[in-house]
Amino acid sequence: MDVSHLFKKRNNLPFELYEIDLFNATDDELLGISKQMGLALSLDEMKMIKDYFKNKRRLPTDIELQALGQAWSEHCCYKSSKYPLKQFIYDIAREKIVAREDAGVVEFDDGHYYVAALESHNHPSAVEPYGGAATGIGGIVRDVVC
Repeated sequence: MDVSHLFKKRNNLPFELYEIDLFNATDDELLGISKQMGLALSLDEMKMIKDYFKNKRRLPTDIELQALGQAWSEHCCYKSSKYPLKQFIYDIAREKIVAREDAGVVEFDDGHYYVAALESHNHPSAVEPYGGAATGIGGIVRDVVC
């Protein structure tokens, strides 16, 4: 689906910047914007963004939509795994947790421990997958070694 008519270039800037006309976009066009920009946002998420910017009385820029797509990704905010992770973590007996900082160490059995760590990224994986993956691997190695 062609959604290019919803991208309005701002002039008089030393760089390219687009306002995205979510206000006049149909549901199909909202999904088309998400797909064309590589945002991986659902229709409900795109509608939330649309409502937010309507309330602010301005259109979002392409930069803002990219930031939201990255921040709301499964990798960054754990959309589908947040609830099971919370349930798992809350069900662990306190005495079994032997370290708690940016990583957790839980006793599994005599002589074996389970390490749970989350890594940070310097690159948005959805936009630049190689750099994002490389940062993730480095983060995992760093957390285990530390």
